Amino acid sequence: MTSSEGAVLEGGGRDRWVPKRTLKSLEPGLARMEWTRRRLIGTSAAVAALAGCLGEDDPDENPDRDDGESVETDDAGDDDRDAETILEEHDLEDHTGQEVVEIAVDPEGDGFEPETLKIDRDTVLEWTWEGPSTAVYPIDIPSDCLWAEEVDAETVEERDAGEESDRLFWAEGAYRYASRDADGEEFTGAFRVRDNEAGAEGDEDETEDE
Repeated sequence: MTSSEGAVLEGGGRDRWVPKRTLKSLEPGLARMEWTRRRLIGTSAAVAALAGCLGEDDPDENPDRDDGESVETDDAGDDDRDAETILEEHDLEDHTGQEVVEIAVDPEGDGFEPETLKIDRDTVLEWTWEGPSTAVYPIDIPSDCLWAEEVDAETVEERDAGEESDRLFWAEGAYRYASRDADGEEFTGAFRVRDNEAGAEGDEDETEDE
């Protein structure tokens, strides 16, 4: 349903009111989603997929969420589950400049490969399962991302070898996520989404310093 003020988007089992200004901002993202392996049918399906990291347009709709802060699930406050802490302790595999980044999910081997990485905004992460485990679910993510409102460790579905899942990430910040193998053991991964323009300027500064 649409009006001059916005539209109600249907998808993912729930309806969501999206203001007119947000619909306009989604138009470039809808075009980008056309080339991903997940062939979404129709505009409403594409919008539903993008909503995974769709920021709240009106802060009053979610008064408990503070802009710029991360959303922690369950015991994500522990240092070993805090996204920023994990990323600072690892050398991040650089996948900036790529539109799609593939991540292998090997529950019987190394878990996620790569385990930690950095990407630009508007990058699609595509997970491919090499063995049975659950779908990926968030542990500690930026507040603008709605991933945690769609799935958690208790509601996540099972995945089998050969299955794929992808998601577009535009919200900047640190992300920590996980999956559980057939024995219920959790394995985790992490990545940072950076601002494309800010990242490019930072790279230029490093080159000049050298």
